[in-house]
Amino acid sequence: MATPERNDTQRDLEQRALRNVRGLVDKMDDIEALDKRTQRRYLATLIGGTLAAFIVLVVALWFIGHRTGGEGALVGGPPAAAAPAKKP
Repeated sequence: MATPERNDTQRDLEQRALRNVRGLVDKMDDIEALDKRTQRRYLATLIGGTLAAFIVLVVALWFIGHRTGGEGALVGGPPAAAAPAKKP
């Protein structure tokens, strides 16, 4: 039969082990929460960068179109009706 002193020592070891496990679980929860925040930050940065690039592209195309007079600068030349027709 186990002595009372041995039972107390066993109980102390079990409690220490449980505290250690609880500490590890708390650390894992903290790391998981940090990872979620980091992923949200990366997603927000990606969306913001994509939106900024799209706005720059639209402004650049608008600027090019208005700088050249808006006569089909992006299409590639004057309209076909503007060319004089030759008669044989």
